Amino acid sequence: MDLSKLNPPQREAVLTTEGPLLVLAGAGSGKTRVITHRIVHLLDEGVSARAILAVTFTNKAATEMKERVVHMAGKRAQPLTISTFHAFGADLLREDLYRLGWPRKFAILDTGDQLALIRRAMRERRIDDRAFDARKVLTAISRAKNSNTVPEPRPEGLGDDYDLVTAEVFPLYQLGLRAQGAVDFDDLIILPTQLLRDFEDLREKYTRRFRYLLVDEFQDTNVAQLELLQALAGTRRNVCAVGDDDQCIYSWRGAEVRNILDFDRFFPGGKEVRLEQNYRSMQVILDAANAVIAQNPERKAKKMWTDRSGGDRIKLVVAHGEEDEARYVASEIHRCAQDGVPLDSIAVLYRTNGQSRPVEEALREKSLPYEVVGGSEFFDRREVKDVVAYFKVIANPRDEVSLLRIVNVPARGIGDVTMERLVAHARRLEVPLQEAMDRAGELEDLPRGAAEKVAEFRGMLQRYRAAFDKGNLAEVSAQLLEEIGFKDAARLHAPSAAAGDRKVKSVDQVVASLGAFERREGKKADLLTYLNRLSLDSREEEDEELPAGKGRVTLMTLHGSKGLEYRIVFLLGAEEDLLPHSGMQGESQNLPEERRLAYVGLTRAREILYITRAATRVKRGKEVPRTPSRFLADIPAELVELVDLDAPPPGPSNYTDMIRARLGLGGAPGGAK
Repeated sequence: MDLSKLNPPQREAVLTTEGPLLVLAGAGSGKTRVITHRIVHLLDEGVSARAILAVTFTNKAATEMKERVVHMAGKRAQPLTISTFHAFGADLLREDLYRLGWPRKFAILDTGDQLALIRRAMRERRIDDRAFDARKVLTAISRAKNSNTVPEPRPEGLGDDYDLVTAEVFPLYQLGLRAQGAVDFDDLIILPTQLLRDFEDLREKYTRRFRYLLVDEFQDTNVAQLELLQALAGTRRNVCAVGDDDQCIYSWRGAEVRNILDFDRFFPGGKEVRLEQNYRSMQVILDAANAVIAQNPERKAKKMWTDRSGGDRIKLVVAHGEEDEARYVASEIHRCAQDGVPLDSIAVLYRTNGQSRPVEEALREKSLPYEVVGGSEFFDRREVKDVVAYFKVIANPRDEVSLLRIVNVPARGIGDVTMERLVAHARRLEVPLQEAMDRAGELEDLPRGAAEKVAEFRGMLQRYRAAFDKGNLAEVSAQLLEEIGFKDAARLHAPSAAAGDRKVKSVDQVVASLGAFERREGKKADLLTYLNRLSLDSREEEDEELPAGKGRVTLMTLHGSKGLEYRIVFLLGAEEDLLPHSGMQGESQNLPEERRLAYVGLTRAREILYITRAATRVKRGKEVPRTPSRFLADIPAELVELVDLDAPPPGPSNYTDMIRARLGLGGAPGGAK
C-alpha cells in the first residue's frame, strides 16, 4: 500500500502497530484515512482480518469504514469486524448471555418499553408518575449504568428528589428486565464486560482472537465502554484510540473526557501521535477556533493549521433582536444562492432547537428550501410502534409492555377494566400476565363476554406465533395485519384522508423492512433477531444527524453538526446563557464542554463563517438585554469583520476599538483579559 500521500504524523500513526497508541486527531485532520490505512497496513503485514476489531459509534460510520477498507484491500478484508460498541456487545451476548441466567433468546428493549417499565416500577413504589418524569428517571439509570455504578441517593444537600426516586425504582426496573428476558441498550456494554471478567475461558477466547483493537471517536466513550476495551485488550494492549478531546461534547449522555486525557493511565506504556494539519477550513477560521479552545484549562495541547492560508474574515453580526438576526441570515443565504452557491453547502447552527423557529420563518419568506435535521423518527410513529408491538408479543410472550399496548388495538372488546382485573389476578397468583389471560374463563369478576374475547385474542397470537416460526415473515405479517383490520382502523382514526394514507404507507414500510431483512438473512431470519436489530439500529442512529437533502439549507444543533462540514456556516446566538448555555434541565453549567461545543461549530466551516448574536431577546413577553458570549473575547480582533445592523459602516481609523466596544468586550485585542 502506498503511504506517500499521508503526512508524517499520519504515516507514524499507521506504522505504529504494537502497544497502546493514542492518535489525537484534530478537526478535519483525516482521521478516517489514518484508521483505514492502518487496517490495510496490518493486513499487508500478514495479520488475519479476523484478528482486527474496529469499533465506532454509529452504524453509518461502521458501514462506510468497512466499505472503504474492502475497496482498498479487496476480499481479504471481508472477515473484519467493524461495528458499533453496542452491536459488538449484542453479538457477544447472543452467544453467552445464558451464562448470567438470561434465556438464550433475549430481547433488546427500545426506549418506549423502558419507559413503560419505569412507570410500572414507580406505581409499585407508589411514586406519582405525573409529579416525576419517567424519562428523567431513565436518564439517571442510564448514566449510572454508563459509569458502572448503582443509583444511590446523594448525601444530604447534594442530591434532589430524583436521586431518591431513581434509587427506589432501579431494583424493580432490573427485575422487570429479567422477568421479560430482556436487556436494555446500556446492558449491551455492561453485561459483555461482566462475562469477560467472570469467565476466564471467554476472556481468553476474545483476547486471543482480537489482537488489534481500533477505536474511532474515542473522546465519546464512557466509563463502561472503556472497561470493555480494557477487558478485550488483555495483556497485549494493542489498542489504537483515535479521537480529539477538544470535541468531547456528549458528557450529558455519559461521554467521559478523562478517558482520552488519561489514556496513558488506562493503557500504560503507549505512544501519542498528534494530527494537527487540517484539510477542511481556511486558516482564518482555524485561528479563531484555536484561540477559543486554547482557553480550556485541561486539554491535550495542539494547534490546528492548514496550507489554505488567508480567507475572508469572520463576519460577526450584531442584530437588535432574534427576528432581525434571522432575517439577516435569510438575506445572506438568498444573496449566496443568487451568486451560484448550492444551498446544500450552507448550514445554520444553533445551541438549542428553539432557535430554529425565526430562521425557518425568514427562509420561508424568501422561498428558500431548508431542512431541519433531527425531526421525529419513523419508528416513533404510533401506528409503526403498534405493528412492532404485535411482533414483540409474538416473538417474546413474556413482553407484557407490548401486550398491554396492543391488546385492544384495533378495538376488539378487551377494555381497560378487563385488563386491570387480569393484571391484578396475575399479581395475586404470581404468574405472568399471559397465563392469567389463559385462565380468563375461570375468573368471575371480568365484564360479560370479556373472557371469550381474551381467548380469541390469545388463540390468534398462538396461531401467528406458529406461522412466523415457519418463515415467510413479511407474508405472514401482512396476513396478520389484514386479519385484525389494522390498516382500516388506522385510516378510521386519522384526522384526514391524507393522514390516513400516510399511516397506511408507514405500515407498509414496516412490512417491507421485514421483507428486506428476510432477504438479507435468508434461512437465519427470525422475528426476534429482526426486532433486536431494529432496536439496536434505531438507538445507535438516534443521535446521528444526517445532512439535509440536495438543494436545501441545513438547520441543526451544534451537537448534531459534529463530523459534518459546509462551505458556509452561520453560527447563531453567540450570547451568554445560549453559548455558553446556562445549563440544561436544572444541571449546572459545564463551561469547558460549552467551549468545546463552540470549537466544533467554528470548525464546521470550510470557507466562510458568520457568527451572529442578538442585543435583545423576548422572554416571557418582554425584551431582555443580552450579554455577548465570553467566547467572542477570545477571538483576535484582526480575524473579525463587524456587521452591526443598527450602526453606520465604521471608519478605518478606529476599527478595532469600535469592534470591541460594540461587542461590550473591552480590554486589549487578541483575547487578553
